[in-house]
Amino acid sequence: MVEKVEKETSHWWWLETHKRSRRSPLLHSTLAELDMKTKAMLKLIEEDADSFAKRAEIFYKKRPQLISMVEDFYRAHRSLAEQYDLVKSDSAARLQKTFPPPISLTKSQSEKFTTMTGQMYPSFSENFDPEESALSEVEDHKLDSEIQVFEETKTYIVSGRICNDEVAKLREEKEKLKEENRIQRDQLLQKDEEKRNVIRHLSVAVEVLKEENLKLRKGIARDSPTKLSPFEFNKLKWKFFGGSPSS
Repeated sequence: MVEKVEKETSHWWWLETHKRSRRSPLLHSTLAELDMKTKAMLKLIEEDADSFAKRAEIFYKKRPQLISMVEDFYRAHRSLAEQYDLVKSDSAARLQKTFPPPISLTKSQSEKFTTMTGQMYPSFSENFDPEESALSEVEDHKLDSEIQVFEETKTYIVSGRICNDEVAKLREEKEKLKEENRIQRDQLLQKDEEKRNVIRHLSVAVEVLKEENLKLRKGIARDSPTKLSPFEFNKLKWKFFGGSPSS
């Protein structure tokens, strides 16, 4: 209830337009359509969200709808302004035809004309309607208010675009970090593969050395000292351990 009252208070510029009772059918129809569009725009703009990011996401999704509403609002406002200008121009033309420009009068003729006018229209000031004379000023003020609302809506849209730019930058930064992580992961995998290749080569070399060692042991076992003469034994010992054979 409090939220509703606060919203109504913030929309005083809109609610004030509902207090006039003197309306033509055309004006009533046009304002009813304008009220409907204004209400839809306010509902879209003031939609609540849990966080700023969520609000930005909602606004980004509904931005085309809001832009379409602003376009309709602009066309309606332009149509009202053109109709108002047409009515003012027609009224001015009729006044010029009804009351042509005054002719030059001499002093005596001017005094006589003033006296005759006072006798013919003694109650003109009493029948003058201030509300009707101020209608043009009120309508101008109304147009100024509508222009201000349109400018505020446009400012909100520009702010939304700035917010969308920030979201786009964050997404771009996120994609950049993901790409850097992928490159680093590929580099680590490449280094791991290089290490595995080195290990495989070392393993092969170790196996070759083991086989050669086994062959040497078998050769030594086959040519053991029990089967060799002392001279051959000394010769074999010199061959493996160095030194000169003893005689």
